[in-house]
Amino acid sequence: MRLPCLKFFLVLGLLVGLTGRALAQAPSEDFEFYKKYGHHSKQWDDYVKQGFDAYDQQNCDQALTALKQAVAAQCQDALVYYKLAVCSEVQGTPYTALQYYQLAEEKLGKLEVLHRYQKDIFESYGRALFQAKRFDEAFPYLVRAAAVGTPSFGLYYMVGFLYAKKNDTKAAAEFFDKALSQDTSKAPPSILALVYREVAKTYLRDKNYDKANELLGKVLAINPNDQEAIQLRNQASNALSQQSILQMIQSAEGQVSGNSSGTNPSKPPPPAAAKLPPLDSGTAKDPTPPLGTVQGPASPGNSGGTTLQPLPPPPPPK
Repeated sequence: MRLPCLKFFLVLGLLVGLTGRALAQAPSEDFEFYKKYGHHSKQWDDYVKQGFDAYDQQNCDQALTALKQAVAAQCQDALVYYKLAVCSEVQGTPYTALQYYQLAEEKLGKLEVLHRYQKDIFESYGRALFQAKRFDEAFPYLVRAAAVGTPSFGLYYMVGFLYAKKNDTKAAAEFFDKALSQDTSKAPPSILALVYREVAKTYLRDKNYDKANELLGKVLAINPNDQEAIQLRNQASNALSQQSILQMIQSAEGQVSGNSSGTNPSKPPPPAAAKLPPLDSGTAKDPTPPLGTVQGPASPGNSGGTTLQPLPPPPPPK
């Protein structure tokens, strides 16, 4: 029997990245690599050959049956464990897949010759941890996979999701953009709408309301009844309206300020200063002489200036 649910397999592969590619790109030379560099033995070689052939044909039922018989016969090969892990994941047993991925990682690290699974393990193991919601453990594997692995929609989405959980909105937006820049033509609409909505949330947190509004429009084009997307789009639209009003107010204030800056009328003097008599030109004179002074008579050498005179004595008491 071939894969029990091809639709499920396609959805899983598109959502989380490498599963479908791992099956499709497993060439028959893996068995030759196994015989030359792997943990081979006549006791289980036939089981391994049957399992590898079934794996190449994307028949996980037969692959699991044959490869489990090889393991039961004491086979401890890296490629066997890796293929068991992938098929377990496809069959919907993620915790069994995690156990096989852990064994595969250990054995792949001891290979003397490079095999592509040594690079693929980062995404595969990280994806399985992600599916099991062990996000902290998945993070370093998936970040490493994004750096050295094959770009894919699912890989970049998972990395962006994990950055968002860490409140690193800048990095999350970067990887979400990378995810949407990949080929999404074969992505199921429901999954694509989920990604658009999650990406839009990141842009909302980053106050990029235009981009959020655009993505939420795509969500609602797929599912007009998505209540969360409707609420988020209302939030983005309200924020855009407030920004527009604020810009209009600032623009109007700038025009008023520009018009009034051309004139600078002189201010009137303070009221107290306005009541003072004007001072004569030249040396300023106090119009009221100080106490104990009298105005002296004008003379040829005297221009009539003020001189200090003694005060008269007080009258005698009566």
